[in-house]
Amino acid sequence: MNAANRIEPEEGNVIALVDASAVRLHILPDEVMTIAEASAHAGKSTKTIRRWCEQFGIARQVRKNSPLQVSRIALDMVIHGDWPALERLKAGDRGHRLIGFYRTLADLD
Repeated sequence: MNAANRIEPEEGNVIALVDASAVRLHILPDEVMTIAEASAHAGKSTKTIRRWCEQFGIARQVRKNSPLQVSRIALDMVIHGDWPALERLKAGDRGHRLIGFYRTLADLD
């Protein structure tokens, strides 16, 4: 595992992130953003957003050659470095309070 796929919390424990290619993120219709919208939201270049999509698995592509659809709440989790919340989202635990927090933050609930 390389440094890009792990974080080290203050306690010194290493948390391994799930391989982004191994998990297909379920994105609800109200969470979908384009790459351009995600770039404006995060204040980052489209190149950075595309890298984050690949690195952290925060987007999906419905069909070959279709545009990437970025998850607004997953993007916010990456922006805030909230890896436990991102792991819960990828695990499908949408009932968890962390997921609810990010949906509220995005004004989706």
